[in-house]
Amino acid sequence: MSNGVSNMIMCDECGVRPANIHLTTIVDGEKRDFNLCSECLARKKELSLDFGAIASRLSQMIRQKQEKAAAPEAEAPVPDISCAQCGTTYAQFRASRRLGCAQCYEAFRQPLTEWMNKTYGASKHIGRTSGGVACAVSLRMQLEKLRRRQKRAIADEAYEEAASLRDQIHALSAEMEAKRGE
Repeated sequence: MSNGVSNMIMCDECGVRPANIHLTTIVDGEKRDFNLCSECLARKKELSLDFGAIASRLSQMIRQKQEKAAAPEAEAPVPDISCAQCGTTYAQFRASRRLGCAQCYEAFRQPLTEWMNKTYGASKHIGRTSGGVACAVSLRMQLEKLRRRQKRAIADEAYEEAASLRDQIHALSAEMEAKRGE
């Protein structure tokens, strides 16, 4: 008789409740995996994560990536192009990161596209859509927002809120899959 309970991973700490949190830590190069229930995670004092060190390392990695991306940009020649409408030069855009008018997009199309691909990894905006339309982009943004809130709730040990957010994430993911299938 298979009711799904036998397939559940039990908490490594108490062995009584199902594990709903999988935690991987790497300390001094040694990887350790933990399957814990919410209650045991709350009690486990020795497993305190150093978020300051994590943030510092991420900041360092981002800074290195930005420096690496900026290095080839400094060597690249700046095209001598200007917008016929407002007179803004491409060099002025590169210095200020601001275009003078709507025509600048046409005037600087080719170098601007290359710069955006190099800087942002894409030349097409994939941010919010107007009117709150429930399209794939806004659903993805909503999903990412829920995931960030869930991580904060877990860090704050607000496990009921985290579980509620998890359920919302699952529902939204299912909605996205349904829309993808249409």
